[in-house]
Amino acid sequence: MPNRKTELQRYLNKTSEGEFLYELANSYELSPILSKNILESAKTCLLQSKSLQSGQIEYRCLSLDEKSGKQMSEMRKQKVILTLKDEINDISILRSDGIEICRQNRIQRITEEAIDQNGILSQEDLSMLLSVSVRTIKRDIHAIKSRGIEAITRGTYHNIGRGQTHKTRIINLYLEGFTYTDIKLKTHHSVGAIKRYLESFGKILMCLEYGLNNKSEIKSVTNQSEYLINQYLEILNDAKKNKYKSENLEMLKQQLSYRYGSKKTIVYDGLRAEVMTGGSK
Repeated sequence: MPNRKTELQRYLNKTSEGEFLYELANSYELSPILSKNILESAKTCLLQSKSLQSGQIEYRCLSLDEKSGKQMSEMRKQKVILTLKDEINDISILRSDGIEICRQNRIQRITEEAIDQNGILSQEDLSMLLSVSVRTIKRDIHAIKSRGIEAITRGTYHNIGRGQTHKTRIINLYLEGFTYTDIKLKTHHSVGAIKRYLESFGKILMCLEYGLNNKSEIKSVTNQSEYLINQYLEILNDAKKNKYKSENLEMLKQQLSYRYGSKKTIVYDGLRAEVMTGGSK
């Protein structure tokens, strides 16, 4: 009788991501680790459109700026795209940490996705989206908060202050010198997800490095939300005050400069800013 891990692997093999990994491993004879790294890079670089991808849904929630005091019917709504299933990462966490941690990761992911698109989810929204009770959602949010991370919902958004989200906690741990394995153990996020968050942080970092300081221009270049950009700018400002974090930040800059090429030109046409990248000559 197949065990739980075997069942999860068989499910993964049926997904579009599983098919992609199979092609890389069998048609191109790549190792499993290299195949997964290519998949993560493809997801970061290519899946930036607003069309629905595998595991995503379109959902209408309240606008981020709407405060209490109105009838629900009178409040502005916002259409957002949420990733209910990030198959590779979710299965990885399900294997290593179990269903509760996997669900808590989904809560963190979709609450931040909604905010990134100027929406905000309530605990009732989460209950319906994840097919569990509101009581379970409250318990999960409490567990997330006990790890020093905020899962921001409508009931807490306007009082959250400087609380860390899972993305900012992961970036801070990296700048403190923790390895991917350490960060995975501390945050219960997969190595692939950790690398993607560092990738998005790196885009903001390189914009600043090459003289792009206006937030609207950074948003246009990186396709990141203003909310996330503000979080990352806070991390950068705090890192400058800490010698150890500053050193790790400089190392990250060097790695990114090498990866993207030494010649970068910022082009701004009055409507959109683009980063033109070329290798060294």
